[in-house]
Amino acid sequence: MYPRNAASPPRLAIGPVVQISDGAVQTAGVAVKVIPQGGSEASGAGTVAYSADGAVLYTPTQGETDYVAVVFVASKTGCIPATVTVVTSASATAGYAGVDWSKITEATTAVALSGTTISTSQVVASVTGAVGSVTGSVGSVTGAVGSVTSPVTVGTNNDKTGYSLTVTPPTAAAIADAVWDEAYSGHTTAGTFGKLMDTLRKSNTVIEGTIQASPTPTTTVFRISGADYPTGALVGSVLWMNSGTSQEQNSPILSTTNNGDGTITVTLENALVTAPSAGDTVLIDPTSHVHSVAEIQSGLATAANLLIAIDRVSYCLSALAGNCSDAQTATETYVLSIGGNTYTVDYSGLDASGNRSTTTLSKA
Repeated sequence: MYPRNAASPPRLAIGPVVQISDGAVQTAGVAVKVIPQGGSEASGAGTVAYSADGAVLYTPTQGETDYVAVVFVASKTGCIPATVTVVTSASATAGYAGVDWSKITEATTAVALSGTTISTSQVVASVTGAVGSVTGSVGSVTGAVGSVTSPVTVGTNNDKTGYSLTVTPPTAAAIADAVWDEAYSGHTTAGTFGKLMDTLRKSNTVIEGTIQASPTPTTTVFRISGADYPTGALVGSVLWMNSGTSQEQNSPILSTTNNGDGTITVTLENALVTAPSAGDTVLIDPTSHVHSVAEIQSGLATAANLLIAIDRVSYCLSALAGNCSDAQTATETYVLSIGGNTYTVDYSGLDASGNRSTTTLSKA
């Protein structure tokens, strides 16, 4: 089959052109005309050549072959012309017949293809009927796929337009709630951020409690839930109001009493500005410890104790460095003034050996 409209049409052998007068085969001066089916006759624009035995060879142009059939006529004045009729195929490739499927009618009966080998490397332009199954891969699908009832495994989906899920995916808010409401006790594996957060939580322990309605809360005494600690365990810890009219006010805890019902009664060392209300929340830092004023005072020297110490030192200094009167008599007196006070030491009962039997201290 001669290819139609091929980019490089094959050469044609038209035949010998013979001189009428002497029968000589012509090897020069032959012209070729092209008579296409359904077209106008025209001089050939291709290449004319001659074989060794004088046959006219003609290589047509691409456009001269773009017909269902073409007649090529080789002629010369005074000679018998030679012709060849070429019927082209539906393929532009030499050696391929091609099929014009528009001219093929549907089979009236089923045709068995058993024993037929079909090349899997060919491309199917389109399929209008149903395809039973495809065992190999499909390179690409440019058109729409109506529906797929069985599961489909997709490597990469570059266009998800129109897709929907059978199960509604969680919203961003639901995901955030699931993360923040997750119990931290299940995320303590060493080396993870869960373990890091657990360590930070433990190093910043805070007890959260809620003030109860009974007994009526005051500025210094109230009962709270959420802090079921033994009596006295939170003494010295700092409590601060987390809500209510006294929010952010704080005070050291003076005493706590466990009520045996999951609540404790708290007594503050420093009164709040206003009494809290039932439902107000409090925060307690159990890692802090603030000593009460009474505890601090008890650990310091009182004014009375300091005065006693000063007096005793002053009396000793009077005996050592004070003014002496009645020396070497039965009664000796030593006087010393320190800090506006006069300290007097009287000795009596002095005997010949210098022993004293009585000492009297006085301060003025």
